[in-house]
Amino acid sequence: MKRLFLLMVAGLIMTACGNQTQQQAESVVNTYTIEQLAVDPLVYEGQTVRFEGVIDHMCRHSGDKMRVAQVDNDTYSMQVMLGDMMNEFTQEHEGAQVVITGVLHTAIRNLDELGEDHHDHGDDDHDHACDSTEEAIKRMAEKGISPDIRPYVELMAFELK
Repeated sequence: MKRLFLLMVAGLIMTACGNQTQQQAESVVNTYTIEQLAVDPLVYEGQTVRFEGVIDHMCRHSGDKMRVAQVDNDTYSMQVMLGDMMNEFTQEHEGAQVVITGVLHTAIRNLDELGEDHHDHGDDDHDHACDSTEEAIKRMAEKGISPDIRPYVELMAFELK
């Protein structure tokens, strides 16, 4: 009877560990270079991404964002919105190497060029935001306007190196 009980406990432990490993595998986030994300940001829109870089600039006005430059090519950089983690960073972190995990989003800076043919949601940060980036780009293409797309990442996790 004792052996049966021990076998059942061992089976439960193995099952629980197997599920944990599967959950960890499902939560793996792909790592990209900042260049990959910046060159074609619409491919990664709404996806959780991971990248490494150097903190190039901390916002001195609000402290709620920073710019992270690619380690080997500072021509490419990404704005990172710090959200609830803004108190984790100070200007002293400028120059530090960091690994960022977050959700990539895009905004179209020249959306006003669509004129009256867009949706106004009353959002102060995105006064004239369309329902989706793809929809806005399609409308701009129809009018012969080249969109100025700004990618940014909403921070979920980070690691200072």
